[in-house]
Amino acid sequence: MFLKLLSYPRSLIGVIIFIFLTAASAGSLVIVNILFNNRKIEDHIVEFWTRNSCRLFGVNVVVKGLENRPEGGFLYVFNHTSFFDIFAMNGWLGSFRFGAKIELFKIPVFGAGMRRAGILPIARSRREEVFKVYQAAEARIKAGERFALAPEGTRQEVESLGPFKSGPFVFAINAKAPIVPVIVKGAAAILPKGHYIPNWGVWKRTITLEVLPAVDTTPYTIDQRPLLQEKVRQIMAPYFHGDDF
Repeated sequence: MFLKLLSYPRSLIGVIIFIFLTAASAGSLVIVNILFNNRKIEDHIVEFWTRNSCRLFGVNVVVKGLENRPEGGFLYVFNHTSFFDIFAMNGWLGSFRFGAKIELFKIPVFGAGMRRAGILPIARSRREEVFKVYQAAEARIKAGERFALAPEGTRQEVESLGPFKSGPFVFAINAKAPIVPVIVKGAAAILPKGHYIPNWGVWKRTITLEVLPAVDTTPYTIDQRPLLQEKVRQIMAPYFHGDDF
């Protein structure tokens, strides 16, 4: 009961610190990118931001299956229920870049930091623009860069697997990049969709990231995209009880 009572001021203070931490991290990314354009330094800034964002709100992260990551460029796909999916993955799964809804790029300083970091701007209502972004990123993934996209397209209300969109799978097929599924458990309870204060009334929670074996996309053509999409969904769905797959 005592820790529950402490969690309320902790979360409120954490939100205030988080705003300053985010602004400082985004500003640092812009400066480092302009002056040095050094990916390793940028990755350290992202890791510092995301790990400390978790610590602010009493979030522990457990990672399983890191040995399943292939060499070179690949695409993470993950179930998306909370902003803490992003914090946990960016903090503990190594160097990669997310696709983020384009509205976030309008936030002062933060949006500039995202652009400088190479985050993919996803205009969900404009399909043609999204595919142009993916097409431009193909060279990056072929050069060994790694990305993460939510195949559901948006955060889910509960921890379940929603319908998959075609975009990430078209991207992976065109780039001939392996798909690495990631199962995220526990993030939804920390900051569900529509909520603004993490871990309200709870002192500690744990996010578990389970990296599953990579799926080879090279045998698939664009016309076979539905087969690949269904294969990945079949791999991920058993981790979510009650999903119809």
